[in-house]
Amino acid sequence: MAPMKLGSYLLARVKQLGVNSIFGVPGDFQLGLLDLLPDVDLTWRGSPNELIAAYAADGYSRVTQTPGCLITTFGPGELSALCGIAGSFAESVPVIHIVGYPPTPAIKGGAFLHHTLGPNADYEVYMEMSRGISAATTLLMDSRTAEAEIDRVLEEGIRHSRPVYIGVPADVCWDLVEGTRLTTPLKTKLEQNDCALEKKVVVECRKRLAEAKSAAIIVDAGTTRNNLLRLAEELVDVTGLPFFTTSMSKGALSERHPRFGGFYGGLFSKQDVREAVETADFVLWIGNYPSDLNTGAFTAKVDPMKVIDFARFDTLISGEKVNVKMQYALKSLVESLRQSPVKIQGGWNRPMPCNPWPAVQSERPSHIAQNWFWPRCGELFQEGDLIITETGTSSVGMNDAKLPTGASIFTQTIWGSIGYATGAAVGAFVGALETGKHKRCILFTGEGSLQMVIQALSDLVRFDAKPMIFVINNSGYTIERMIHGKTAFYNDLPDWKYTSMLDVFGPDHKTKSYQVKSTDEVDRLFNDEEFNACKVAQLVEVFMDKEDAPMLLKVGGPMADPFKDRPGQHGSPPPKSVLRARL
Repeated sequence: MAPMKLGSYLLARVKQLGVNSIFGVPGDFQLGLLDLLPDVDLTWRGSPNELIAAYAADGYSRVTQTPGCLITTFGPGELSALCGIAGSFAESVPVIHIVGYPPTPAIKGGAFLHHTLGPNADYEVYMEMSRGISAATTLLMDSRTAEAEIDRVLEEGIRHSRPVYIGVPADVCWDLVEGTRLTTPLKTKLEQNDCALEKKVVVECRKRLAEAKSAAIIVDAGTTRNNLLRLAEELVDVTGLPFFTTSMSKGALSERHPRFGGFYGGLFSKQDVREAVETADFVLWIGNYPSDLNTGAFTAKVDPMKVIDFARFDTLISGEKVNVKMQYALKSLVESLRQSPVKIQGGWNRPMPCNPWPAVQSERPSHIAQNWFWPRCGELFQEGDLIITETGTSSVGMNDAKLPTGASIFTQTIWGSIGYATGAAVGAFVGALETGKHKRCILFTGEGSLQMVIQALSDLVRFDAKPMIFVINNSGYTIERMIHGKTAFYNDLPDWKYTSMLDVFGPDHKTKSYQVKSTDEVDRLFNDEEFNACKVAQLVEVFMDKEDAPMLLKVGGPMADPFKDRPGQHGSPPPKSVLRARL
């Protein structure tokens, strides 16, 4: 193999991981690296800013099941991306963050260059900021060891399914290296389980299934993060047990499956769903993510002694940790149940213990109410749709929408950065075009979230995914109103002319925009063949009352208020006695 530039080696390794598109913003210290992208057949997807690039890389990874990748420049560029990178770390999404650095002499001498913090600059200070939100970090100061370092960091990111950070000095980027390591594939699979320990888990699962009278399966976010949807569905089919999803795993398995029991999130769930899960005498929990917003503000009450909890690196049996990885344990369990079936009392022969969907409203409102709109959206969706929802009323309300088989959906539940959905949609919809797995690309966001990342509309239009974009206009931050300050000034927003935005950010593309203010207008639009065909990018501004919210948010919002037991709540001034005490 002929010698190659180190930057080409790095990009070739990224390409080997299945990545086809790179997001980012050009900056002086990485321009030489960007010059090398065509050499390895990688497509540059320039972003309006680095935060959007980070969100896009996250969305791309979720859809393609490969790492996402962004390239930023040293200092301001990389720091602008950190909110997005932190979200990927929190939600176990593998993202490769490549940062172009100044030349090594400047780094070694602490030169007072632009993008530094001052004289005698510490050039590793920004990498240190990224260390806590990365599975591995490196600054490639020596081309002689750089190939091995690149491989080490990339493999750590894949192993842990989390972001990594690779700093590339401008001079080292073009240093020549052998490149022979490219013939050895990176390690992308976890090591196998200890056979005896794996057998212990399988035997225990079989024993409990045989003894149980009302067992259940919870398919949580770890199922999607570890790409185990097929195995989870096979487990449901072979056992016949009712299965439930969470906020983070909605749509992971078909909601039209006869054993789908509904969304479980503690008090945020329907009562019969909650009772079915919490009274089960055995629960197989696949990929548990016990965060506040994934457990109904920690109101989920499943006895851990009745649970076998499968995770990426280990399994919990009634709280006892066993070093058995879920991907191999689930496969062995399914194979064991097929080869030697267990008579399961609560399986296919048992009626479903609950109805997964809320009752249909007997009275149809004339205005667009939250509890009417989200179930109605379920009738809009088609097989093959890719749906992304923003943190807030969209993500909470969508739990009431019945998805067709073959539709996919995701949101950002743990990190919950508003604006994420629109940025992530850029990468997700690019990934959908590359993989060909999805027919229509649909985004739901609130006007407050959209204002955070409005420039991303330019990418959504120019990358030609022909998205269907819903902007919920309810005059402010509704999710915050439900938590605290329902009428407070700080939850208000300036109004924008959203139906002009596609023209502003995509003047050279054909687009269409709509406003809907009544249920009749929603029905007419949802039934329109041209609208459903998605031949062009479309934006729909949906008007809702600013104090309306999905019922789950009305109930759960106040529970999340950290100031609910303090004076001066809801945005009103504190009592004078409190002010005097402070003085």
